[in-house]
Amino acid sequence: MKGQAAIEYFTIISVALLILIPLVAYLNQLLVGYRDDVRLTQASEAVNKIGENVDWVFAQGPPAKRTIRVYIPDGIESITYPNDDTINFRIKTSAGYSDVYYVTNARLENCNIPTNSGYYYLAIEAFSDHVEINVVS
Repeated sequence: MKGQAAIEYFTIISVALLILIPLVAYLNQLLVGYRDDVRLTQASEAVNKIGENVDWVFAQGPPAKRTIRVYIPDGIESITYPNDDTINFRIKTSAGYSDVYYVTNARLENCNIPTNSGYYYLAIEAFSDHVEINVVS
């Protein structure tokens, strides 16, 4: 009798695990995908906000200056300025790396945008032939 009860408990636990393990794996994949989507959306919003303000300051000309508050999401590997007119955020996702960028109308020089996650105040200042972006402390 005791052996039969043990086999029944083992069967019940086995069936429960057969259902729960794939469910947990599926929910984990959904969570990872959701986290990647949120990071990419936040990075896109940040780079667009910075780029639009760079264009606005550049259109005003010197001595135009603007300070904005930007959220830099987690997972940013690097922030680069290829071709001197593009702001490029490289983000690490579960599928690899993704680039989110904004092409500005201005030439960018001496830009300093941190890669650590958090809220930052950025000063965007126009000069005669370029725009600079720096963190305000």
